[in-house]
Amino acid sequence: MGKEIVRHIWNAISGMFVLLLSLWMSGPGIGETDTPTYRWYFMLLVVLWLIGFVLQFKKRSRLLGVVITLIPVIYYLSIYILAAFM
Repeated sequence: MGKEIVRHIWNAISGMFVLLLSLWMSGPGIGETDTPTYRWYFMLLVVLWLIGFVLQFKKRSRLLGVVITLIPVIYYLSIYILAAFM
């Protein structure tokens, strides 16, 4: 029971984190041109997170699902840490 609660909390927090940062990163940015350039490939990280989330529903693929949901979170955390300390 305790592991399920931790997993659900992890899914809620990491899902919001990945979704918000993907939306922010795919936005037009601060370019000086009139035409916005949207980078939709950042939304693929949300799709990857969703695949991991769906895999967590089956007991056989639960560990793989958790690992797959970690990939976008670690990617965004590494970008944030690099930007903060460089």
